[in-house]
Amino acid sequence: MRIRVLLADDEPVILRGLKKLIDWEKLGFSMIGEANDGNELRQLLRECRPDLIISDISMPGCSGIDIIREIHEQSLQVKVVFISAYQEFAYARQAIQYGAVDYLVKPVNKAHLESVVGKAAALIREENEGERAREKLTHYERKQRTVTIEELLDGLMDGDKRAASELTRMGAVALSRHTSVCLLEPDETMGSASSRWEERERKLVHFALHNIIKETIEPGGNGLMFHKDGRFGILIQHEHADEPRELAYDLHGKINAFLKLPVSLGIGRPVCGIEAASDSYRAALKALNHKYFTGLNRVNETDETAADHSEELCSIAELEENIAKALMSQNREELHAAVNRLLAATRRRAAGSKQLAVMSVYNAIQLLDQHMAKIGIQLSASGHDPNALLARLSGHAAYEGVKKEFAAIVERACEQIVHKLANKEIAELRRVKTYIEEHYAENITLESMAAMIYMNPYYFSSFFKKHTGKNFKQYLTEERMKHALRLLLETDLMIYEIAERVGYNNARHFSDMFKKMYGKLPQEYRQSAGVE
Repeated sequence: MRIRVLLADDEPVILRGLKKLIDWEKLGFSMIGEANDGNELRQLLRECRPDLIISDISMPGCSGIDIIREIHEQSLQVKVVFISAYQEFAYARQAIQYGAVDYLVKPVNKAHLESVVGKAAALIREENEGERAREKLTHYERKQRTVTIEELLDGLMDGDKRAASELTRMGAVALSRHTSVCLLEPDETMGSASSRWEERERKLVHFALHNIIKETIEPGGNGLMFHKDGRFGILIQHEHADEPRELAYDLHGKINAFLKLPVSLGIGRPVCGIEAASDSYRAALKALNHKYFTGLNRVNETDETAADHSEELCSIAELEENIAKALMSQNREELHAAVNRLLAATRRRAAGSKQLAVMSVYNAIQLLDQHMAKIGIQLSASGHDPNALLARLSGHAAYEGVKKEFAAIVERACEQIVHKLANKEIAELRRVKTYIEEHYAENITLESMAAMIYMNPYYFSSFFKKHTGKNFKQYLTEERMKHALRLLLETDLMIYEIAERVGYNNARHFSDMFKKMYGKLPQEYRQSAGVE
């Protein structure tokens, strides 16, 4: 540390002599200014903030005694050495009473100057060391007080009543109408292991959050910050019920704006008296943990954790069965409603527990898998590794992710059923067509065909038209007429014989159907084709 020196004398020759008399730099001094009278010295004293002043005791404007008196009255950390003529000796002794280090008698000699400034330097360094020691002690005491307060707050959150008394005795807390606890944690801690911060980054985030929280609560003077179980906590003493909410939203907005960091906060309900702070802490923790269900990067209040009784009261098993039934019947509207009811009931009955919610959805998927297995469908979502499914569900940072995954699994099951039914229907249609081709001459009815593939006649009628674009009777007639035309052109069978061979007992009815399809009666068609 270099000592900053300011010289003052109304005689320029004295100033030049002082500067050249000794090697100031070598002795650890830096020359920061020169004053030619008392008024200029007073101004430089304010502007340059010297450690040491070497000044003539008697100058125009104001005397050296005036300057040292001001230094004394303002308790400035500045040492003064005066230069005086021999006849001003009594005057110089007065200066010593105001704290001057020493005085030099003109003409100043080198040895005396070095001795006096050495003495001043020793005093300055000694006082600076003492000041640093006092600052360190003050800092240490302040740090120890902060640590002690945090430890007491930690105990207070656990219900230690003695901690409340000690905090009051220390003056850390005051009497207030309400006491509330607010908890905060970054949302990244909820993510997968691969997305979690490195230790260095974690420390930087912790430091930045610490500063923002401190800057937010200090102006009001009614909040104490603490750390517990990896979370930031704020003990708020307040007169108005809305104060914790206002502080939490203010803090959340600042963190989002300045750090671009998603964080969740939980606000505990207000309690009367510092001794009941643990009740507010537990409510805040419950509200914070509910972020899994309400969503990340938001402020959760205690009343948001209340159970929702608007949902119909039925067992989880019934809701799971409803999903299976809706799947089998391919009722999309009912399926969507059943999925939403199950997920809402799961959230409600988990009572804020992520583990219970995940296990409930996991069990629902396993049951769905069993239902699908009965009809020959293997859900790719669960596959052959239930542990992988459970790990995937547990890996979601919020319940919303679990909901989306469950809905996607149900949708895949629905698509697989549709695909399977479509394949089944194609096979059944092929069977019906083959039968008609082979038995068109027999008494075939819509009812008999429906019974053959175990369908309701009404459903079979719509099923057949959906896949062929024709109703069953039209298709059967066209098939019979196709064979009738072949027989008409390739054989000499009588018309009534052809009618019988393609399934008609009434030759006239056969002829009418033939004409409707080909525009001519069978005999006319044969003649026009040149077949005798």
